[in-house]
Amino acid sequence: MDFYEGFARRFDRLMEWKRRWHVEEPFFRNVLARDVRTVLDCHCGTGFHCAMLAGLGYDVEGVDASPHMLDVARENLRARGLDVRLHRCDVKEMRPGRLFDCVLSMGNSLPHEFGDENLLASLRRMHAALRAGGLCVVHIENYDRLYAEGDRFIPTRFSRTPTGAEAFIFAIDYFEDRVVFNILSIIEQDGLPRFNVDTVEYNPVSLAKMRALMQEAGFRDLAV
Repeated sequence: MDFYEGFARRFDRLMEWKRRWHVEEPFFRNVLARDVRTVLDCHCGTGFHCAMLAGLGYDVEGVDASPHMLDVARENLRARGLDVRLHRCDVKEMRPGRLFDCVLSMGNSLPHEFGDENLLASLRRMHAALRAGGLCVVHIENYDRLYAEGDRFIPTRFSRTPTGAEAFIFAIDYFEDRVVFNILSIIEQDGLPRFNVDTVEYNPVSLAKMRALMQEAGFRDLAV
């Protein structure tokens, strides 16, 4: 959570909504079954998926443990005139008041959890929030490939804005039990650059481990 306290206001600059919307809306239109009406976004962050899915007509609720991300999410949703219920809660402890047709965990969020017991606890609570026969969508980085290739730097995102320019540079540190993303952001406004370095650690959970944990949590018919 310390990471998101400083990064919440820069997150949407890095993960620009228009570009994400163009890529992800067709995916969700394709993957969400016809009988999906209600969706729980279990790591809703700044509200991107809540906004997109609510805009597509789904009844959406969002959960996040970071009050800083939720503050930004509320602003984003309010600016778009969307009424989405947001809850501050650790997914491992959530007890939603209803069952959902679909639960999501996007944005490489689950690997914030370290230890199989914590990953499993999160997945079990997600499963418990899902109606019988419902759909679960989980996105994580392909850590198997990331470690196999061992790239130290990943492509920089650069863009110009009406008041300056923005650049984000990623450097990755690899360890046996964790992977560390270091994000250097350079945000220029009115000729004045501001520099920030944000560091976040992830659990490099393998695809095989994720499959096994999801099965143990009760999920069936898994697909990649």
